Amino acid sequence: MQFIIVDNDPRAAESVAGFIKLAYPQAIIHQLRGTEQNIIEECDAADLVVMDMQLFEESGPELCARLRRTNGRTPVLGMSCFPKAYYDEQFREAGGQALVHKEELATLLAMVNRLLRGGAEPGYLPPDAAQRAVLANDARPETADDDIPDVLTPTERNVYRLMGEYGNDPRQIAVQLGSKPSTVRTHIRAIRRKLGLPTTNDLMRLLLRRGNR
Repeated sequence: MQFIIVDNDPRAAESVAGFIKLAYPQAIIHQLRGTEQNIIEECDAADLVVMDMQLFEESGPELCARLRRTNGRTPVLGMSCFPKAYYDEQFREAGGQALVHKEELATLLAMVNRLLRGGAEPGYLPPDAAQRAVLANDARPETADDDIPDVLTPTERNVYRLMGEYGNDPRQIAVQLGSKPSTVRTHIRAIRRKLGLPTTNDLMRLLLRRGNR
């Protein structure tokens, strides 16, 4: 049996790996940081992937969705140090099978057992059904981005869109992006500059006029 643990915090990954090893002493456990070029291939070969929601180059949900588009077999268990509500909907839509708090190791192990038996957390889909849902969502025509100015970079477009959902809340937007509030504030300033808006309030008024909230 092979497990993959994806976490950019080596100490946290080691702790989770050690706990799983107690229950599955014969298991092979590989630890990845989420930046490996062959990470999808590594995860494809695993019986279970345990994935942190905050990674370096992309968020856990983004990585999960990327895996799920080509893999309808391997269950993915998400973990986060944030309250579950921060990532629950996003991870479910990305094709994950369960989400637990990073420090609740007993709950994590219970979910490992459930997922290895083919189950999923209530409200989540098993891998094959989750893959179909992700692919169906990908096939839907994109209309939400029509009102986002073309002058913005892809990251700025994401920040712009999330401001339409969460308002001027850099902390919440940072959680969704797997980034830092200070980084989000930098992107907001860049968006204002490119759109010729003196203040963030002006940007929020623009979002309201465009019906993004």
